[in-house]
Amino acid sequence: MDIYIQLYILRINLLLCLTIAACGADAHRPSVTRIWPEMGTMMSAAAWGTDSTRVARALEAAHDSVDHIDALVQRRVGIAALDSVRREIRRGTGVALAGDSIAPGYALERAALALGNDVDSALLDLGGQYRWVAAAARPTHRTVGIPDPDNTLRMLASVELHGGSVRTQSQRNAPRGAARSVTVLAPDALTANAWAATFLALGCDRALTNREGLSVVCADSAGVRWTSELQNRVSLPAARGP
Repeated sequence: MDIYIQLYILRINLLLCLTIAACGADAHRPSVTRIWPEMGTMMSAAAWGTDSTRVARALEAAHDSVDHIDALVQRRVGIAALDSVRREIRRGTGVALAGDSIAPGYALERAALALGNDVDSALLDLGGQYRWVAAAARPTHRTVGIPDPDNTLRMLASVELHGGSVRTQSQRNAPRGAARSVTVLAPDALTANAWAATFLALGCDRALTNREGLSVVCADSAGVRWTSELQNRVSLPAARGP
């Protein structure tokens, strides 16, 4: 099953690369796309800019930054940014997060910073977490699927990403009343990763009334719900017949 899921993620990433290459943020300019195995999953990227050579170098720098964070995690080297977020969340919610559980979000954010000024816009993906990189005046309108953790070939919902990052955390065979899936949209990838993991532990009621002002889509035995600012940005799949 693990092999099947990894192949499924690979197909999704490859499809993402092909899609964003064909219909990028700037239709009149081709994108530069890359895909790599990274942090036990796949990393893909597409970026746009006036100089494709510089864009390609920027993407390699983004990948190198993720590789560096992964090496630190593998050696169990402390990362101050992760420790700070973990302390803040534990103090405020009582939830204790493992550092390696939120390292991908931090790595993705470092990748976004590594792009520098060499790209006009970029879409990065690490294991299904997305980070849109562009000036505030250049939002994206990407539809991101939220898979059913009990059947990854089905979607619970989809949400439109405008900027920042989107991360989904889920658990299979969730007990009744517990969150099955939590999707967080946040200005940066570390915040999205950390709070998606936190809200999965806290449940949908806490997630949807969070004091952090984060946009959330949450699924439990009551169904799929979302915070009010996501109205008209969340879509549910068509009802299946008997």
